[in-house]
Amino acid sequence: MDIFPPQKIKITEIAGKGLSVVATEKIKAGEIIEICPIIFLSDKDANYIKDTSDFLKFYYLEQAPINKSCLMLGYGSLYNHSKNPNADVDYNIKTLNRYLIFEAIKDIQTGEEIVYNYNDYDERVDFLNPEQLKF
Repeated sequence: MDIFPPQKIKITEIAGKGLSVVATEKIKAGEIIEICPIIFLSDKDANYIKDTSDFLKFYYLEQAPINKSCLMLGYGSLYNHSKNPNADVDYNIKTLNRYLIFEAIKDIQTGEEIVYNYNDYDERVDFLNPEQLKF
């Protein structure tokens, strides 16, 4: 598995959102932002994470398009959700190349948060809206 360190992004904290991915320089529409390796899980491991591990749930992802569960590496688990995304994610699951590929779908300015839509359709409510974040 190859590692592709991101070049134009960093992790920062945004008030009310927590850790977020932001651009350190302008990213043009169509440009690859990050290539995140993913580790596919066995059904046993996926069930363990879903049932017992609160910490790993932050890195766990059920991938409906490929009918597999996985752990995202890189900054993959830190991109926030938006119904108005400036990025999208695509899957590369060839035998030896298992990656999530984050790509800009419009120009992203320096300092701008990079977000993508976690849902396949816009009728769903935001994942973790502000009311859900209150403890």
